[in-house]
Amino acid sequence: MKEAGLGPLQDGARVVIIGGGPAGTAAAIAIKKLASGMGRQIQVTIVEEKQFAGEQFHNLCVGVLSPPIAEMIENDLGIPFPRHLNHTPITGYVLHTGRRQIILDGAPEAEPSIALRRVQFDAYMLEAARQQGAEIVTARVTDVEFHTDQVVIYTNSAPLRADLVIGAFGSDEGAETFFEQAVGYRPPAALYSIVTKYHPGEPAMQNFGQRVHAFLPPNPFIEFGGITPKADHLTINIAGAALNIHVMDDFIHLNAVRSALPNLENAGRIKPKDLR
Repeated sequence: MKEAGLGPLQDGARVVIIGGGPAGTAAAIAIKKLASGMGRQIQVTIVEEKQFAGEQFHNLCVGVLSPPIAEMIENDLGIPFPRHLNHTPITGYVLHTGRRQIILDGAPEAEPSIALRRVQFDAYMLEAARQQGAEIVTARVTDVEFHTDQVVIYTNSAPLRADLVIGAFGSDEGAETFFEQAVGYRPPAALYSIVTKYHPGEPAMQNFGQRVHAFLPPNPFIEFGGITPKADHLTINIAGAALNIHVMDDFIHLNAVRSALPNLENAGRIKPKDLR
């Protein structure tokens, strides 16, 4: 196996990473760590328009981290896994089919997955990247230009010049468009997702347990749906090619889904206006 290196990046080179989520921050930390080990000074800049600290903004995501993510963060990136964050261990899954429920539990000695608030994890990783020496620029990227000797990244504040640019923007349609125009990038096929919360109360949360409930509903617009326990609430999500709030409402009121949601007799009907 070829040993990892920094390629043509020499002292004083600059890397700009578009996107401050887990992929972007992990790339920043890995580059700074590798550069330090090779004795090179590499400037790393993360451009992220959202401010995760204080939970002012967030990315819509269920927020389940499965092994070996904790091990990779600690061993490969060299930073502590944020076990202090408010989280729920996921011990197994319940698959709801048209006729029955299938319980899929891991081995008792296996490390569980962890459900946590995505915004808290994003804030932790972004601060970890900052502590490793990465510069954080709060701005939105509006375009990129590739030249023979540099890349120019235009933002809604000031342009940035880099020797290397990394796109860690997920499924951001704007970023996909200007990368497609600049280098012929083709975004991968993806599904749309809608996420909402349900607070059934503490006793009901305890009765729900620590399993994720997964559904394959007979709805042509929904590929799959899920209910995930998250500390004091349940996260409900669906994914499909064409979704809207009415499709989510139909999903929530399927008999199989309502039978899995606790304390509905006291909560009443979950209405579309309650989705967020």
